[in-house]
Amino acid sequence: MSESSDVVMAEEQLPKSGFNPVGLGDTIFKQRYARSESETWEAACDRVATHVAQAENGSREKWRGRFYQKLSEGMFVPGGRIWYGSGRAKGQLLNCFVVPTDDSREGWGQTVKDMLIISGTGGGVGTNYSPIRPRGTPIKGTGGEATGAVSLMEIINQTGEVIKAGGGRRTALMMCLRYDHADIMEFLNAKLDLERLNNANVSVLVDDDFFKQVENNEDIVLKFRDRPILDDDGVERTIPAQELWGKIIENSYASAEPGILNIGLANKMNNIHYYKPLIATNPCGEIWLEAYGCCCLGAVNLAQHIEDGEMNWESLADTVTVGVRLLDNVLDVNQYPIKEIEINCQKVRRIGLGIMGLGHALVKMGYKYGSEEGNAQVDKIMKFIKERSYEASTFLAVERGPFEAYNENFLNSGFVKTLPRRIKQNIREHGVRNCALLTIAPTGTTSMVMGTSSGIEPIFAPGYIRRYYDSDNKSNDRILKEEIVVDPLFKELYESGADMDSFVATKDLSVRNHMEVQAICQKHIDNSISKTINIPNDYDINDYGDLMLEFGPQLKGMTVYRQGSRGNEPLSPVTVEQAIEYLENEQAIEGSAATDCPSGICELPVSVTE
Repeated sequence: MSESSDVVMAEEQLPKSGFNPVGLGDTIFKQRYARSESETWEAACDRVATHVAQAENGSREKWRGRFYQKLSEGMFVPGGRIWYGSGRAKGQLLNCFVVPTDDSREGWGQTVKDMLIISGTGGGVGTNYSPIRPRGTPIKGTGGEATGAVSLMEIINQTGEVIKAGGGRRTALMMCLRYDHADIMEFLNAKLDLERLNNANVSVLVDDDFFKQVENNEDIVLKFRDRPILDDDGVERTIPAQELWGKIIENSYASAEPGILNIGLANKMNNIHYYKPLIATNPCGEIWLEAYGCCCLGAVNLAQHIEDGEMNWESLADTVTVGVRLLDNVLDVNQYPIKEIEINCQKVRRIGLGIMGLGHALVKMGYKYGSEEGNAQVDKIMKFIKERSYEASTFLAVERGPFEAYNENFLNSGFVKTLPRRIKQNIREHGVRNCALLTIAPTGTTSMVMGTSSGIEPIFAPGYIRRYYDSDNKSNDRILKEEIVVDPLFKELYESGADMDSFVATKDLSVRNHMEVQAICQKHIDNSISKTINIPNDYDINDYGDLMLEFGPQLKGMTVYRQGSRGNEPLSPVTVEQAIEYLENEQAIEGSAATDCPSGICELPVSVTE
């Protein structure tokens, strides 16, 4: 499709939308997702709907209309790459990818090449460096010694620096290493030096054995390719499990990294366990992927489905059905960065239907985030979305055929076993269109456009002070600006005199509250979840370690952010009283979805102009 293709309906013919971005949301929409300053919300929604509907055969206009309706009403929100790339000549609509690496010169070169090409299209890259032989390992062919996994990470990191220097967007990377790799301590120490691996999120890959070894105070045998590494005396090299755990806790407490990625649980629940293992996650951790896997993202806006304080289940079911189809279409209209990704993604057809606005939705229904009643409602909503998504994918399999790598071993996956018998029977009869369907991504910037809370995060605060860099029109210098942003739901409740008892901000929650909500959602998510576990600056590190050990085996990934641990923060929460004062003095703008994404990669809105 050429850049000049007429992909949008005439403006006067577009149905009027029931939603329009306002305040900060409108600013972000214009700067990040609109094709030009003059493109309206309705026109952008039709541009996306028209582009994605190209995958339809025989009912293109029907589905174009259905997609437009859900987008323009703010009920379904595609990922940022879909907003930006739709209607463009070489639209790359996928957010992130995972590429493999191999312990050879050719393998290293291929990983660098893959990362460079993908980053050039705006995609993030995750890589598992465990296949690289540890530092100091003899190399028989040359007589030398291996430089280790971290040295390849530094090459990739430096490539990211070159991309930034050339005027490209910031490179988004996930670098991960198994806990029993001999370079694990070097890996953990490298990130604390801000001059090393500063373009990446870093995470340790763990499994059930790891948690048991920590609890039982055992030694971890260091391995390479599942074989123990021996010292000069022929004795297995080991590291005390609690020493390694202590280092992980100490580092993440001090700097929000490393994260913990439970590769054991991910593969236990892997729907394509019989076809390909999951090897790493994307940079924000919401999707575990096989080699050359991709993130095809979109979110149901739960807050837009609340009517008179109740969830409109019929509307929610319809949005999920339309969302699954839209994301499946994206896989067919997308321009893939490299052939290996296109081949794999067509064979497995993995999508990531997520949610946003959970924090706002709970408030609208009168439930406190993190309460027993609120958690029960979260469980009900996520179970409903899980079942409806799999039903929708089965319907698509009847119409279009199941994903190419499907066979009946799919029904033996740990996750599929959690589905109701009727859905499993339908899958047995018809197959399923997508190998996995569900995720929870950060949705930071897109949630701000929608004026709602991000992902499954609680509401950040009644309002916040946002600091960002902007260009001075006269000198063209970058200057630090500051503005007060008030949560639109808080403003609505205050101005209408409504009950605000259920309005709970991040600081009002315990660390356990955060982890419990993530654990509830993970039961119903076949991919993974990106959620920030916020902890106060003075939170006891021993209590933190105990909670991580308690919840770690239940979650496919964990990221913790201790307030103030990353230096200057672009967002500072304000109190209820301050938010009201700003509203009454008309000093604030509307905006929402502020998140504490510690890496700065997960769409943290430091500056909407970058």
